[in-house]
Amino acid sequence: MKHWICVAVSFFIFLNLTVWAEENPDSGEPATFKVNVYGVADQPPAVPTTTRFGSQFNTVTEEQIERQGALDFYDALRNVPGVIYQKKNIIGGQTSHSLYIRGRGTTHPGPDLTILFDDVPRFGALYGQALADGISIYALGGMEIYKSPQPSRFGSGYGMINFVPKYATREGFDVNADSRGGSHGTVAENFSLGYKQGNFDIYTAQTWLSSEGHVEHSAGRQAGYYANTGLKASEHWSIRFMGNYVQARTESPNNPLTGAQSYPYRYDTKTGLMTLTFANKFDHASGWIKAYYNNTKFDLLGENAGARWSRQAAKLSGLRGRETFSVWENGEILAGFDLDKLNMTNIQRSFAGDLRRIWDFPDQTVFSPFAAVNYFAGDKDGFHFTPSAGIRSYHNTAFDDAVAPQAGAVFGYRHTDVNFSYARAVNYPSPVVFQGLIEDKPLPGGIDTEKIKPETANHVEIGVTHTKPGKFTLGATWFNDRGKNRTRAFMGGAAPDDASYFNWTAKEFRILGAEVTGKTTPTDSLEIFMGATWLRSTGTGADGIERDRLPYTPDFTFQAGFNWNFARNFSLGGDYQHIQDMYQATIGRTGTSFPELTESLRLPNADVVNLRVDYAFRCRPAGLEKAKIFIAVDNVLNNKYAYALVTGGGNTGYYYMPGTTFMTGVNFGF
Repeated sequence: MKHWICVAVSFFIFLNLTVWAEENPDSGEPATFKVNVYGVADQPPAVPTTTRFGSQFNTVTEEQIERQGALDFYDALRNVPGVIYQKKNIIGGQTSHSLYIRGRGTTHPGPDLTILFDDVPRFGALYGQALADGISIYALGGMEIYKSPQPSRFGSGYGMINFVPKYATREGFDVNADSRGGSHGTVAENFSLGYKQGNFDIYTAQTWLSSEGHVEHSAGRQAGYYANTGLKASEHWSIRFMGNYVQARTESPNNPLTGAQSYPYRYDTKTGLMTLTFANKFDHASGWIKAYYNNTKFDLLGENAGARWSRQAAKLSGLRGRETFSVWENGEILAGFDLDKLNMTNIQRSFAGDLRRIWDFPDQTVFSPFAAVNYFAGDKDGFHFTPSAGIRSYHNTAFDDAVAPQAGAVFGYRHTDVNFSYARAVNYPSPVVFQGLIEDKPLPGGIDTEKIKPETANHVEIGVTHTKPGKFTLGATWFNDRGKNRTRAFMGGAAPDDASYFNWTAKEFRILGAEVTGKTTPTDSLEIFMGATWLRSTGTGADGIERDRLPYTPDFTFQAGFNWNFARNFSLGGDYQHIQDMYQATIGRTGTSFPELTESLRLPNADVVNLRVDYAFRCRPAGLEKAKIFIAVDNVLNNKYAYALVTGGGNTGYYYMPGTTFMTGVNFGF
């Protein structure tokens, strides 16, 4: 009943505030949604944006990341409905799965979700880790979160997060210095320098994060270096180069029940990314082509009860492009391709002796061209209709080829829209599924890997949105995912005879859900948002046994928050997250069944409240264009919540996240 009370109270508040907004017509924003200087939709994280293809996506802007005081990208996602993460440290992530979008992302090994930076891959491609340690939050101009497949937007995976990089946008010099510190020895600093003059711009930044952690041996460190420079070469063409290097160290906390050291006891990450983009903008066409190179090394220290360490090395490179053509009025044709090459190895060494094990995985090259079309008919101030269709094909050197269609429609009257979308997700496994076959030797010739099918899921979504421009937005979405061809990984044991081992066609899952979202701006100085998600999930293994729930797929989640400029130069912001009926487990790809989620695997419900107050000022005679001092309090109610269970000494308990924590800091802009 608790979640129904949350939603009922929220809608009661919304109805009253929207009435207030009706009586105060000077507040608000234009009819079309705004975007920030980096092109990110300026919506609250809880409120989705509907595309011309009938799908939806959520965004988190640079300003919202700052308001939330996020130190890694997990924290920046806390107000996006349907998105869950788990971690054990104040700063940094962990190995295995840790990010979940509407229940997808709980398998290991397996890249269920796609992580992009500047529209190119950047994640633990070998085992599928999100690797939050390798993403500097200070390099981001925003985030785009697709909670369902859309073949015309991204390729392999059930969902996607794209990090939009910062660059210089203001004429002249722009210098920014940020420093903050708080509970558990947590400190952060960032210094950036930007310059823009005419057709040329450059932005550079350096960051350092450190925390001793809230429990013994849970410290985290991250250092980042970033540069982004662009040149408008002509009226229609521009060139941009971006480079980012991040080095991080995350400790694995001791067992809270026994105090014993956990293994692996530390994770070290080194990752570098470069992109070179050629962008164009004509009267009837715009787009880009992008080359990239990403080199990531992820070390696990103390594997096998502390006896060994291993290094996962991934080199990702490729060429990507997309172009939108407006060949007729109100119509768009989108076309593009992704060409990605993956080179991956895993090396394990013993701390004692010369024992070394090497897995040199076969290279994987994926070419996936795509095309889509949409057409707007009618009157935006009256009845309107936008049908769309698209398709993406996948040509993979390591696995079977595939095709993913999509279709959608948006229709409505004035500011009320109904959106429908269908899309097929194609999820390719990593070559890590061959790990048990290739230690110190090539893949056996008897296994025809091109007969291994990728996982697929059919996604259907229907939503309705009503907007009073500048006043409020209310929306509801229903969605259904049904997946099959679950990939099985071979890590050791009796070698399989042929490729049929790797696919279990009887193994499928289904996720059914609904979301309700809303925002209101009753006055110019106050914005309030909310989101609620219900999920129902089932999984059937190759053994024919059906489970009535999946790991990290909570029955109900709720988010709400506000931002209020309550006095001259002062602002107050806050948010609340509720997670209910969530279970811990891993859907291992080495077995043939889904895990049984008993009550012993159930995690405590979470109720987390966060608050922050800012004071902004300037001192132009000293060259200080903008400055801010803030005080933030996270988990105000000191709620005991956990993303993971621990065992030890014959007992099972929760690994609790930090209680009430404090952070204060200053930001100067010159």
